[in-house]
Amino acid sequence: MMMFLQYFVQGCYLPIVSVYLKEALGFNNSQIGDFGSALACGPLFAAFVLGQLVDRRFATQYVLFFCHLTGGLVMLALYMQRAYWPVVIMGTAYSVLYVPSMMLTNSLAFHHLADQEREFPTVRVWGTIGFIVPAWLIEPILLRGMTGEALNNGRGIALAMAGVMGLVMAVYSLTLPNTPPTSEKKRRFAPAAVIGLLRERRFLVLVMISFFVAIVHKFYFVLNGPFLTTILRSGGIEVAWEGRISSLGQIAEIGVMAGLSLLITRIGFKSTILLGAIAYLVRCLIFAGAFQFGGPFSFTITVICLGQLLHGLCFGCFMAAAFMYFDQATPTDLRGSVQNLYGTFVIGSGFFAGGFIAGRVGEYFKSGTGDSVVYNWSSIWLSAAALAAVCALAFAVLFPREGRLSEEEEAGKMEQHK
Repeated sequence: MMMFLQYFVQGCYLPIVSVYLKEALGFNNSQIGDFGSALACGPLFAAFVLGQLVDRRFATQYVLFFCHLTGGLVMLALYMQRAYWPVVIMGTAYSVLYVPSMMLTNSLAFHHLADQEREFPTVRVWGTIGFIVPAWLIEPILLRGMTGEALNNGRGIALAMAGVMGLVMAVYSLTLPNTPPTSEKKRRFAPAAVIGLLRERRFLVLVMISFFVAIVHKFYFVLNGPFLTTILRSGGIEVAWEGRISSLGQIAEIGVMAGLSLLITRIGFKSTILLGAIAYLVRCLIFAGAFQFGGPFSFTITVICLGQLLHGLCFGCFMAAAFMYFDQATPTDLRGSVQNLYGTFVIGSGFFAGGFIAGRVGEYFKSGTGDSVVYNWSSIWLSAAALAAVCALAFAVLFPREGRLSEEEEAGKMEQHK
């Protein structure tokens, strides 16, 4: 239930917020990218602080309560804004509160699972289900039959629903198992100890590659909605389908997450994470070729849907597996800070840069003005594909192949960081 509610909130707005900003508020791609960056810049300030609070001061469930209570109120205020700066500022405030909570739910789950590698994917899959459900409530029910201006403005209801469900998650957080901070004395400031892990090649390589993969990931969430709108309109479809088509990726993610622990056991962390990086590349290439294949609209939309399905491999094999790797390979009492440090690079720095870059790339490949604006989607997605290719190659070459740490090795790690 924790994972379901956590990601239900995000599933309300993330798949269609770019379409809402573009069609209802009149934002251009650069401004949409700025909002995407706003949703990611909060962790740059909050992650270390929250990690320290969880590892040393307050129980995780109370920090989650605070994040979702205040975040839900901010999202409800955001729903009522239409101007560029208020939207960006409130998006930034919301990100400070929501995004760190994603890492906190991970660390809370890891703390209470007896066999993390086997059990975590089964728990985390409910987050994916929670992310999917809003698309099948908002578009076919709340936006049913709407077209034109009514549909454009109606999509804002996704923000209101996210705010309300954030408040629900806040209340539910108080029922979660008690997860107190570590009370050991004579320990260094947790984030400082975590940064020390970057002296190890495996941690440094994974963090740096994750930063650039996060940029590619952000291309998807900034531009996928407007891209799908263009595809649908090319086939004469004016009603809301963007969220439901996007949800195919999360549906595929369920299968990937269900088999993730088995995959890691069979081929190891390195091969699993590399598979995720390659999936990012393939998805970008599929989107880039969507308008180049020719043929009827039914063929084009089928190809696009296949590309959406690859999101399961992208997220599951790269990001979820990387979170699992960091948690498995670090000392127990540093795991909250490790999750937040990794989240800072992936969801903070990488997504912040990705929103800015994706928005500018989208504007760069734009021609025409007013109603005659045309976007060169092939060039936009090929730009992301080029970065994904570099990431996959660099990870394959630089990341060492390692097995699971033994109990003796983990004990040694803990002793090293004392």
